[in-house]
Amino acid sequence: MKAILAKYFHIFTLMIMIAWLVIPPMSARAEEKTFQIDPAKIDAYVEAAMDRLHIPGAALGIVKGDRTVYLKGYGISGPDQAPVTPQTPFVLGSTSKSFTALAVMQLAEAGKIELDAPVQRYLPYFRTADEAASSQITVRYLLNQTSGFSIYTGRKGMVEGDKSIEQHIRDLKDTPLIGPAGSAYQYSNVNYNILSGIVQAVSGKPYAQYVSDHIFKPLAMNHSYAAPEQARNDGLATGYQPVFGVMVPTKQLNHEATVRQAT
Repeated sequence: MKAILAKYFHIFTLMIMIAWLVIPPMSARAEEKTFQIDPAKIDAYVEAAMDRLHIPGAALGIVKGDRTVYLKGYGISGPDQAPVTPQTPFVLGSTSKSFTALAVMQLAEAGKIELDAPVQRYLPYFRTADEAASSQITVRYLLNQTSGFSIYTGRKGMVEGDKSIEQHIRDLKDTPLIGPAGSAYQYSNVNYNILSGIVQAVSGKPYAQYVSDHIFKPLAMNHSYAAPEQARNDGLATGYQPVFGVMVPTKQLNHEATVRQAT
């Protein structure tokens, strides 16, 4: 897990550095007049960073205002040596929580979800080891990562196989909380697993279908998916992890319940 997080951190840092290369600090008016990119410098920087960090493949998009000014794929997308293109889907990991939160807020604005309502209003079967405490967990606490679920519980769910969203939520019935709901912040993936179950229950659609219909399609995100099989059919990039300094392809479970989108 630390290796994966480190990899994402390196990539995030890389994107920040590229932004500094492409958009130098200056007044808004002067920037608009003189803005230009140097593809050769960008490519050289990305390729050098990929070589240094042993990143097999990456896709870059640079956006200024409402314009996409540069798109480029680098390296390979997997053991089959297929080249990365700007449209190659990559697993987003926890960035997908933003899409889950957006789905919840869309339904809240439509009057279908109340943020301060208990989870059990939408998922009557929801329970933790403390039944009384379970009834105090609200939608807002899940969004804010203050439900009482631990970091460990969130990580444990990622290695428990390809269960459905509902089954993962039902399996929380023996899970202890680290404290009363709303009392403290602790980042836990399980909070957003439960939110995805709420999206399903309230919308009447599978989570992946809701995200596709109400987020991806309206934004013309034509190569983004919340269903792993759809992403694989569009050339989903293989995940890699460093093993003794060598990047090794890593098979991922479908993880329907951890809703890790690809885009």
